[in-house]
Amino acid sequence: MILPGSAFWILVILAATTEDNRYVAAAFAVGGLGLALFVVLKVGQSRAKQAQVARAVDAGTRTTARIVSTRVRGSLNNDPYVVFTLEVNPESGARYQVELTELVSQLAIPRIQPDTVIDVHVHPDDPKFVVIDPVALGRSDT
Repeated sequence: MILPGSAFWILVILAATTEDNRYVAAAFAVGGLGLALFVVLKVGQSRAKQAQVARAVDAGTRTTARIVSTRVRGSLNNDPYVVFTLEVNPESGARYQVELTELVSQLAIPRIQPDTVIDVHVHPDDPKFVVIDPVALGRSDT
């Protein structure tokens, strides 16, 4: 994304310092293509993340995890993004900690305090990829 952004600003500067309108058109073209590329990349990342979450829920191992700590990192529509540090208790093997960020409904905040045990799904290919059960987060839509 650095190259399209740099090209855009170079063309804007050229358009501002010369009287050639072709630079203006080229700046809009490069800006539009850069924006389209950005959107395509972000949609691809979002779909890949959704596929990982779906695989963890569908084919992963359901187990429990203890919330070690929480901290808020922003919000969306007054629902906080919470950074969780979880101690996962797998059925086989040693306990381990993971950190993940989730959007939590305000109504679910009392259920996600430190030392609370919650249900999680562990990805079958990557034990560090953990998905908190949506019900614990106040979302039953996923």
